[in-house]
This record gives sequence, C-alpha cells and structure tokens, in this order.
Amino acid sequence: MLFISGGNAYARSEYEIKAAYLYNFIKFVSWKNESVEGAGEINVCILGKDPFQELIDPINGKTIQGKPIKLFKFDSMTVAPVCTVIFISDSERKEFENILTTPALEHALTVSDIEDFAKNGGMIGFVQVGNVIRFEINLLSARKSGVAISSKLLELAQEVYQ
Repeated sequence: MLFISGGNAYARSEYEIKAAYLYNFIKFVSWKNESVEGAGEINVCILGKDPFQELIDPINGKTIQGKPIKLFKFDSMTVAPVCTVIFISDSERKEFENILTTPALEHALTVSDIEDFAKNGGMIGFVQVGNVIRFEINLLSARKSGVAISSKLLELAQEVYQ
C-alpha cells in the first residue's frame, strides 16, 4: 500500500496497516455487556508471538469513546488480563478455536490474521486481496458476544458472515 505524505511516497508495512485498522475498529464497535461498557478503559490485548512489535505501541494511552486504551502483550490465556479487544496472533493458529471459547473473552472483540478466522468463529479476520489488506466480519459471532459492529464498518468489509 502506498501513501503520500508531504509530497513523499512511502510504503507502509503490513503490520503498520493492521495496527491502524485495529485502532480504528474500536471506533466502530460498542459492547452491550455492562461490565465491558462500564469499564474505565479499553484493554487491547495481543496474544501469542507479537507480529506488531513497536508498531502497535502508539495506541497505548490514546482515548476512544472517552476511555484510555491500555495495551497488553502476553503468550498465554492463563495470564491474560480482561481484554476488551484481543488480537490472536498467527502463532496461536492451532489453538484459536479453543481460545475463542475462553470465558475471559466472552465479550471481547476478537481479531486475527489467521486464515479463515472470521469464517471459523472469530469476529474480524484480516485477509489480503491482491496487495491490499482487507477484513472479513462474522456478525453472528459478534452478536452472540454482545459486540455491536457499526453498519459503516460492515460496509467496508470484504465479506460479512451472518
């Protein structure tokens, strides 16, 4: 993907784009669960081998919907904090279906770039279409978890599973 800034063209890395998407997804999602909606912050969690590295760090401390974002990175669900949004790394591919049923994630927005993530029960899955990073949404999974996804975000999705 090519961006123009101040007359200079530059390419953004795959995970720089995905980090921006992840941040912006939060703007177009609301949580119907009172414990999530009433929380004082939005906990964004990265589970598994962190593909973002420092590219995701700038969202830490930013405010969305009047709440600060707190960023957490961890290797195992056993040490996971309560996550509002969780990115499940490709390193967790073999376990992602079990991870999705973890009680701690019952009301979390789940996002990943694992192949067929949204088709197989995750809420938002990144897909590559040619040279462009896009995303798919599993609306049924979101509704079951009490996560409401804005129609604006649904319109931008490559595919919406219902």
